[in-house]
Amino acid sequence: MTMEAQKRQKKPTSISTRLFVVIGICFFVAGSIIVFLLNYQMKQQALIEAESKARIMLDRNLATHTYFTHQLKPKLFKLTDPISPDEYFEPVWMSSTYAVREMDKYFRSLNPAGYYYKECAINARSPENEADAYEMEFLKELNVNPELIKHSGIRLIDNNPYFVVLRRGEVMEEACLRCHSTPDKAPEGLVRFYGPKRSFDRSVGDVVSAVSIRVPLSVAYAEANRISLRLSGMLLGLLLTLFGVQYWFSKRFMFAPLSMVQEKALQISSSDAHLGEEIPLPSGRELNDLAIAFNSMSKSLRNHLDNLEKLVEKRTVELSKTNIELEKEITEHKRTEEILQQESKKLKKTMAEVKILSGMLPICANCKKVRDDEGYWNQIESYISTHSEAKFSHGICPDCAKKLYPEFDLYPETK
Repeated sequence: MTMEAQKRQKKPTSISTRLFVVIGICFFVAGSIIVFLLNYQMKQQALIEAESKARIMLDRNLATHTYFTHQLKPKLFKLTDPISPDEYFEPVWMSSTYAVREMDKYFRSLNPAGYYYKECAINARSPENEADAYEMEFLKELNVNPELIKHSGIRLIDNNPYFVVLRRGEVMEEACLRCHSTPDKAPEGLVRFYGPKRSFDRSVGDVVSAVSIRVPLSVAYAEANRISLRLSGMLLGLLLTLFGVQYWFSKRFMFAPLSMVQEKALQISSSDAHLGEEIPLPSGRELNDLAIAFNSMSKSLRNHLDNLEKLVEKRTVELSKTNIELEKEITEHKRTEEILQQESKKLKKTMAEVKILSGMLPICANCKKVRDDEGYWNQIESYISTHSEAKFSHGICPDCAKKLYPEFDLYPETK
């Protein structure tokens, strides 16, 4: 890959950016989880409080029924039995269900929050107590499953959440059949007040009613959402503050020293002049150890480079000397070769001449002339000069000098 291609490559994301993004995501996720758990917990607490309120409403109305049954009705019946006809019926004090229903009307007029209490039944004596579809299913299930006592949950009614409690109500007994078997057996006043069609034809053991309670959750949920929203703002501010502190701390004590190490490393890698320089030691132990290790490496590289330059210089001098000596030896060797070549040529020539002069030469016994290959007789001096490099100078030997010049003593040393 070329340098241009490397430059065109997208640079990887820095560690600081990745760290801040990851921490930011962690902060956001942690804050979201905290807000969600708080909102969930507040809604669960609202359900606990709603269940407690439903229990209070149930106990309060059961106490009303108990009061009617054990105190009000016995005493009033004792007073009215001697003077009242058998067909007399007054629901205001003779029916605790009527009393509870009327009390609930007063309560709802005083508290419009949406609390709901009803002693519901299928074909209820009063249309106001008639079970709706949801309550009707519970009543049917009560008569199929004798172990079922209570059902609770959250219902959305008109887009508003309610905590709903359905509880097993009145079970038909033998004494109840006087008013619930047939119209002709019921008191005439009751039949005149409610009519001859509703809440008759009951049987012993039938679960004829259930208590239906609704506690509104809108206010509690809205409060939970409001607190969650406020908490979200507070957490967001806190997380942003913590993130800013963490960002400053990381920049100041981690990434700034790392950037310093990076810049120094780039300086050293780009120029040997910076090799051996040191980084100021940061405060963090890990970065301090890293800076110390880097400074030691820088010094070591500086010493190594200096020693290497000296070694290279020394080696260069040695190689120069060796080169000069080799050049001298090569020059001498060339000269020796030239001399040897010259001597070789001379030797070859001499050998050739010796070869020419070797062998049998015809020579005159008297005048000492030599016959050549062509048959001509030549002076021996001329023949040898022609066939060799030898040159002749004339002189006279001692014997000839005695013969030719006896009167002269030319070689006294021979005496």
